[in-house]
Amino acid sequence: MNLAETFEHLVLPFLSEDFSRKKRGGGGYKKTERDENQFYEAELQALENTKQKFIKQKERLKDYLDPNLIFKININQSVSENIFRNELRRAGIEVISPSPDKTGYWVVFAEDEELSIFKEKLKEHCQNNRYKFFYAVGEILDIPPEEKIGERLQEEPFLDDEFSYLDVEIWRMEDSKLVDFLSGFNKLINEKDGRIVDILKTKNFCLLKIKTNKQIIDEILELREVAHVDRPPKLRIETSLNSDIGDFKIDENPPGGAAGILIVDSGILSGHPLLSNAVGDEIAVPTINSSHVLEGEPYDDIGHGTQVAGIALYGDVEECINNQVFTPELWIFSAKVMFKDENGFSTYDEEELLEHQLDKAVRYFIGNYPNCKIINLSMGDSAKRMYNNKRQFNLASLVDDLSKELNVIFVISSGNIDEDDFNFSDNYPDYLHDDSTDMFKIVDPATSALALTVGALSKYNTSRFFDIFAEYPSPITRVGPGYRGMIKPEFVENGGGGFDEKVDVITINPNWIKEGRLFTLVNGTSFSAPKVSHYIAKLINKYPDRSLNLIKALLISSASIPSEKPAPLSEMSISKGGDNAKNLLNIYGYGKPDLNNAFYSELNRVILLRENTIKLNKIHIYPVYLPDGFIERQGNRSISVTLVFDPPVNKNRVEYLGATFETHLFKNIGIEEVLKLYKSVPKDTEEEIIPEKIRQNEIKLYPGVSLRKKGVHHKGIKEFKKQPKIDTNQPLVLVVICQDKWIQDEEYSQNYAVIVSIEHSERIDLYNQIRLRNKERVTISLGA
Repeated sequence: MNLAETFEHLVLPFLSEDFSRKKRGGGGYKKTERDENQFYEAELQALENTKQKFIKQKERLKDYLDPNLIFKININQSVSENIFRNELRRAGIEVISPSPDKTGYWVVFAEDEELSIFKEKLKEHCQNNRYKFFYAVGEILDIPPEEKIGERLQEEPFLDDEFSYLDVEIWRMEDSKLVDFLSGFNKLINEKDGRIVDILKTKNFCLLKIKTNKQIIDEILELREVAHVDRPPKLRIETSLNSDIGDFKIDENPPGGAAGILIVDSGILSGHPLLSNAVGDEIAVPTINSSHVLEGEPYDDIGHGTQVAGIALYGDVEECINNQVFTPELWIFSAKVMFKDENGFSTYDEEELLEHQLDKAVRYFIGNYPNCKIINLSMGDSAKRMYNNKRQFNLASLVDDLSKELNVIFVISSGNIDEDDFNFSDNYPDYLHDDSTDMFKIVDPATSALALTVGALSKYNTSRFFDIFAEYPSPITRVGPGYRGMIKPEFVENGGGGFDEKVDVITINPNWIKEGRLFTLVNGTSFSAPKVSHYIAKLINKYPDRSLNLIKALLISSASIPSEKPAPLSEMSISKGGDNAKNLLNIYGYGKPDLNNAFYSELNRVILLRENTIKLNKIHIYPVYLPDGFIERQGNRSISVTLVFDPPVNKNRVEYLGATFETHLFKNIGIEEVLKLYKSVPKDTEEEIIPEKIRQNEIKLYPGVSLRKKGVHHKGIKEFKKQPKIDTNQPLVLVVICQDKWIQDEEYSQNYAVIVSIEHSERIDLYNQIRLRNKERVTISLGA
């Protein structure tokens, strides 16, 4: 790109008023075909059975703890979570964790073991047709122990004489009940020769690391307070191959206030000549009574963290080699949590929760280094794959909590498909869009909503006679969707892993002294993720005073799916919608980012941006006037809208996100008409929020609203191959809508960033025309 033709981005015009929407009435419950008298008798019997089991359990555990009456209710129809929670609360039952799909099993708690209020209301419902929420209640059941056993423990049950570590999740009750239970639980397992070695409590979950035997596991699984039990995760990271390289120039330290990336991994070798000038700090995260990761010994004994750090620092190491200059422009921080086991593989210390180690590491660096804003996690638990209606994973939930609380960006690899378990060459790329199995799906913590998840591309020779390479999805990359159908991964970047090791990624060699080589070849999503971390850091360097929502939005706006794709992906298109769009988004996300496009606008590609704050259940309006040249000049055109926000999350709600957004773009209609119609649109609806009267005026962006709004990173695009029927005398009207899901705080304001990108394939001066038209016209609109 000719830098003389680049420009700073423009400000997106905004009508500075919050516009309220009409409150929707409470939802109803569908009457079922069942015999309500039979239902009454069956539920009474189920309640009695639950009560009797609970009484026996109380007697058995009386020397240790006072158990809580926790059980599950099958919900047989879609309900409004807040309304249904309140109905149950008035009946003496508190919801601990609903089904992610609304229907299904909800885990609940009752203070009154007689369930008196619940029984009385059930009787009134069946006899007098009152309390209609019971129509949504199916059956009441205890939670069987086998439902609590995780994948790893199922695959590898404890041996009779085994004494080992176990991760135990406790249902997140209110603090006082949780404290009482943990005290009694500790006494119980101590008397049976087990022990709690670590505890992590957050607002969303409570995790324990215990050392135990098979007999104690059976006892633990019987406890109603126990939600999930599993062996500790085995994290996967990749190893390397080597490549020779020549001499080069290394520049001095980065600027003092430059952005920093925290690499949470196996540590780094900070003495490497290409790292030493840019290492801000490195620590080992010591664990309780551990000899594996020791305080003051943050050295990389595997090499993985060093390889990741090289890409995070320089982005494209191969380009630096070709230019023979390495210029560190950002800082690298390192937290060692992984180490080499006796077999030479990477692992982490089983004596402490990985979640706890991550929490400590991130809080240390963010607390001590304000410029450290990016956390790179090139690791994942291949046993925890996101599929169907699984609940959000705890490590991913912690990432979301830390992102929101500490105002940081996590960048996470999507994970690698195990080459030992699958024959890639015979099935590529069909398995990447196979939704019948979870074998190829993204893993914990890549399902984090607020993090940026990164899959891998690899170079493929598309010619039989010449070296002509295209960027295809790497055969080892894991694919989405994310939790509850969120678009994941958001990005793909070069990670190698093709059918020829020559197309792997070059990074710095941790064994440079022994092997006499400064560089090595690597492959995997572990090495595509730090490339995106590098981009984020450079954007922060350019825009140090901008919000992280805007930083992410700029990179997402710049991304595009490579035009060359392997068959049958080459026949698919986002604009076709349906499975076509989902398949491409699950593999590519929004595509490969372009840092130059994120940095600058051009004459024929214009970015208009705005950071803003909106109250819950409010609407913002953004008018944008297009120049005539965009419509009249022949060529391909596109308009895209990108929006990023950072809501609170809760893994124990049906709606994981505390608030959601949606955007609609209208043409050929006045601003006043849009405002008038949107004031009458109801709240609390899962349908697209669009007045019927102006539905024909909407410019449909792809992917559609229903898919975009599942997550926090939105991008929709409309491409015009022919002349669009847009009246340039009227502005495009962008409507941004914020919906409350469970925050219910009238004072809460949600931060967000929004970008409109307008592009024409011909080299026409859109930039100056858009700048002038919107400056003049918006002044007139606001003054009217």
